Amino acid sequence: RLLPWLAARGVEFVEQPLPQGAEGQLPELFRSRPLPILVDESCSLAADVPAVADRADGVNLKLMKTGGLREALRMIHAARALGLKVMLGSMVESSLALSAAAQLAPLADYLDLDGHWLLREDPFEGAPGERGVIALGQRPGLGVVPARPAGGTA
Repeated sequence: RLLPWLAARGVEFVEQPLPQGAEGQLPELFRSRPLPILVDESCSLAADVPAVADRADGVNLKLMKTGGLREALRMIHAARALGLKVMLGSMVESSLALSAAAQLAPLADYLDLDGHWLLREDPFEGAPGERGVIALGQRPGLGVVPARPAGGTA
């Protein structure tokens, strides 16, 4: 019921509009959708992508959900082969995890790599940029280092 209301207010897409396990209801929702649908919890691995290709416009993948960069890259390739959009998302994760995910940013249509801002204390420094900007650091590897303890030295 909320999809037309959201579309009228300029929302670009909706993510996981039905709970995991309700994928059988997605085809009907997909046929009458007023804005694109991206699935998240309904699609965790590359092998899951074909099952949602006829009932979603895209997939939201998260490294913590896929198990790592290799499976995330497989999901991206599977989604693209089936004509789907790709969103690279995050949960509440440190700068280390988000910096790893940011390595795949050029392959995504949408980015939501802000989980480190929800942490009281991020155990790493070197997150992918300021709010709204993905800018990887110049440090080696993923560009992160352990954070300095409050009031101490690392």
